[in-house]
Amino acid sequence: MKKVYVAHPYLGLPENKARVKGIIIGLMQAHKDTIFISPIHTFSFLYKVLTYEEGMKFCLELLKMCDELWLCPGWEQSRGCRMEKATAEQYGIPIRYLGKELIEAQVV
Repeated sequence: MKKVYVAHPYLGLPENKARVKGIIIGLMQAHKDTIFISPIHTFSFLYKVLTYEEGMKFCLELLKMCDELWLCPGWEQSRGCRMEKATAEQYGIPIRYLGKELIEAQVV
């Protein structure tokens, strides 16, 4: 199965975590042969425990284990998403840009 890292702005906001949950549920329904990985759901419990740099180190290591990076709308305004994109480019990980209309249709 293909492993896809889904990058979405977080900022410690519960509504962003909920938005990613809906996006991934929709993506999983549309792509049965793919495992979607949310660093927000994997590491958000550490948001106030680790420094930003420490948290991003974990995220970037997780990204390196994935087959692709999918960027959600708004990624350009997120320092973390920009770091994830740069890492994907550095390691030759293919990048896909999810469109706003696709995301809105998949939010549960």
